[in-house]
Amino acid sequence: MSRDLFPVTKNLIYLNHAALGPLSTRAYEAMERHARDQRDFGALHWREWYAEYDHLRASAARLIGAEANEIAILKNTSEGLSFVAEGYRWQQGENVITTQLEFPSNYTPWKRLERRGVECRIAVLPTVEAIEPLMDRRTRIVTVSSVAFHNGFTADLEAIGALCAQRGVLFCVDAIQSVGVLPIDVRKANVAFLAADGHKWMCGPESAAIFYVAREHRDRLDVLESGWTNVDRRGKFLQCSVDLLPDARRFEAGSLNTNGIYGLRAAIDLLLETGIEKIAADAIRVSTKLADGLEAIGWRVASPRPIRSAIIGAFPPGVERSMLQWHRHLEKNGVICAPREGMLRFSPHFYNDDGEIAKVLDLLSSRA
Repeated sequence: MSRDLFPVTKNLIYLNHAALGPLSTRAYEAMERHARDQRDFGALHWREWYAEYDHLRASAARLIGAEANEIAILKNTSEGLSFVAEGYRWQQGENVITTQLEFPSNYTPWKRLERRGVECRIAVLPTVEAIEPLMDRRTRIVTVSSVAFHNGFTADLEAIGALCAQRGVLFCVDAIQSVGVLPIDVRKANVAFLAADGHKWMCGPESAAIFYVAREHRDRLDVLESGWTNVDRRGKFLQCSVDLLPDARRFEAGSLNTNGIYGLRAAIDLLLETGIEKIAADAIRVSTKLADGLEAIGWRVASPRPIRSAIIGAFPPGVERSMLQWHRHLEKNGVICAPREGMLRFSPHFYNDDGEIAKVLDLLSSRA
């Protein structure tokens, strides 16, 4: 059933969800319905559009164990992480801890704080053992990726969150590489802030992201953008109130990507219907099968064992062919993955199957 909902399976062996997930029929049809509505009726049904915003916040909250009023709809992960980095009320001499495994989205906002006298400390890994020695009484935020974008290293969010809670430090998570494929419970992990785009593992459109801000930490962030949708206008437009909305909508400063919201809500609802625990089990099983097969034909798998995410990074054998040549060879034969950090990065999802993995390994063996 799940494969039928992803038409990409009729055209490609798609193992590139860590870059961009294909739309399901559910997401596509929801976006097409909205686009047709806007084409044929303009803004007549705006009340339905606004209701869809609420539906997305509720579905996203279910997916990560939050409450709907703790979810803001943003355009991407970088925006959410930047809202935390720049919105927190830093004092000179304080510090933030991130790690060596971070994508630029979870490195550059924190490194740029040095202009404000905030030290950015870099842990080797997103683990308690690597982070705790860097913490001191001036540490205010620890921020990690739930899953490393290149090799799939999976952080123990509950352990790191417990450490942060014990030390009175806020915990921020770049969850773009896990939400939609791995379970996450922001309350159990003591997460204060989380950002995740919908276009990767949630298999939604680009420019539609979720931003979680725990209700008890909402007032610890200054709101960086002001507009007509994040204030309590009380029905007025002219000289309206500038009082911020009391919930996470205060971070939504203007018109939203309504078409993307329709697609992302449908995409998340499909994940909830399937069950995130089942999705994780299926994705990790097929990823483990791929990792085992790669090693059997001489590739060096850089993803930590046991496999805990659906990202497999691997170095090709020998030196006679470059990683980019291997990538072109696979793409020419209808296998979509990505070159990252000297590796080929494979990122299957729950609907990929053993037959596809066998075909990939056969293609790689034929050029060995």
